[in-house]
Amino acid sequence: MVKNVVFDIAGVIADWRPLDWLVKRLGPETGPKVLAAAFGSDYWMENVDMGFVTEEELFRHQAEAFPELAAELTALDREWHTILQPLADTEDLIRRLKAAGYPVYFLSNFPERTFRYLWEHLPAFRLVDGGVVSWEVHQVKPNADIFRTLLAKYGLAAGETVFTDDTPVNVEGAKAAGLFAWHFTGAAGFENYLKEELGLKF
Repeated sequence: MVKNVVFDIAGVIADWRPLDWLVKRLGPETGPKVLAAAFGSDYWMENVDMGFVTEEELFRHQAEAFPELAAELTALDREWHTILQPLADTEDLIRRLKAAGYPVYFLSNFPERTFRYLWEHLPAFRLVDGGVVSWEVHQVKPNADIFRTLLAKYGLAAGETVFTDDTPVNVEGAKAAGLFAWHFTGAAGFENYLKEELGLKF
């Protein structure tokens, strides 16, 4: 029986549509180029999300690698966290889960600076029982080790825990670690899964 609910952050607790944001700011030609230069390589996950390289260092590195986009990348370094805005329907779902007595956690890939900003500015964080973020433990989704770290930290059983993420490969990673998992496309769909498939009552 599932007792614990775990949420990803970007795309689940917070809205995450960087391409729309960049196209609106920089136009349909430059926006996608900046997105690819900033977030589109394995360098971000392997170094920034893992906590080995700061965001400032990453954007400086990419500005040197893409000098034609240096001004845009430097500006994005200062502003990209503003892409992440609270999702009210997910917050409401968390609130109702908590009211029904279910522990709620987060598990996400994030660098330190932006995570600390989100911790201060996302209302949903005032509701959660805890969580794990990649920069702090030097582990990233979809690898099974970060899911095991969350379970061990809070004494949770994998078979009693469900995780939701908007990225399918991370959902598969959770399943590989023994958790129930759901591909998040909206709070309503996840709520239906929790109630109809897993039997949660709230």
